[in-house]
Amino acid sequence: MSNKFEEIIKVIKEKDSFLITSHVGPDGDSLGSSLGLKLILESLGKKGIVVIDDLIPKTFSFLPDIDKVLRYEEGMELEFDAAFILDAGDIKRVGEVEGLIGDKVMVNIDHHGDNPSFGDYNLVEEAAATAQLIYDLIEEIGGVKVNNNIATALATGLITDTGSFKYANTTAKTHRIMGQLLEYDVDTAKICKEVFDTHSYEELMLRAKALDSMEINRDLKVAWLKISQSLLEEAGAKLDDTGGLVNYPRSLEGIEVALIFKEVEETLVRVSLRSNEYFPVDQLAHKFGGGGHPRAAGCSIEESLEEAQKLMIKAIGEMVGDISEGNS
Repeated sequence: MSNKFEEIIKVIKEKDSFLITSHVGPDGDSLGSSLGLKLILESLGKKGIVVIDDLIPKTFSFLPDIDKVLRYEEGMELEFDAAFILDAGDIKRVGEVEGLIGDKVMVNIDHHGDNPSFGDYNLVEEAAATAQLIYDLIEEIGGVKVNNNIATALATGLITDTGSFKYANTTAKTHRIMGQLLEYDVDTAKICKEVFDTHSYEELMLRAKALDSMEINRDLKVAWLKISQSLLEEAGAKLDDTGGLVNYPRSLEGIEVALIFKEVEETLVRVSLRSNEYFPVDQLAHKFGGGGHPRAAGCSIEESLEEAQKLMIKAIGEMVGDISEGNS
């Protein structure tokens, strides 16, 4: 057992109640890992409280105990002994929950290689998903009564962060863990149907309108979509209906970098970044205080939608020049 696991297991054994949180813009891995850990702690006789500073996408309403996830509210007060921060490349990614944690012991578990190890205890390793690291924790701690609910939560993290095991982050270990989770009768068909193949009318209308306005810079091999508040209103959709949209420009022939700009407020834009083969979008995200993986990253820009687009495309142009020079 590595020292990383020993330290975290000691915290779990010594404490009784835990706050569990993850990044804003929750996805399958952040929610699956958080709920999986909550259920694991409960199986050990502990208490876990999941708090997220954002709306929970209805896509994940099938997850066990999803109805027990609390949305952060100003003035919220909770009693807990230590905090787990999952799938967050930086503490700022948890939003206002950072203030709720205060000076409590922080355990940071994350699969982003650029994570600065901001916790008091850190399990930061490159992996297909944070859910994979939570499964590793199960094997190291012992005594966890894995059941269908725990397996479903962790399987959702693996399935979503690997794109149903088609992304380059998928390894032999990822498949082995998934095989072990299937021993607990995980309904992968249901997970995939709910996450990838179920859409509301409003969500489909949003996709149609967004794709109709897709922009392309073929010289930079970049394509992007812009989701304004007015576009959301026109489609009758919400921000959590934008899941998966970035994969459309990513799939465009001849495109290396795909972006989706989401207007949260008049001067706050969230950006999802993807690349296909070589462009390091995590380095691009770093320029705006974000992070992630070389092929998938995200950041927030406190500017208008149009200005955020200009700043991002300019930064890509500069990086493309650097990459070209480095390969010459």
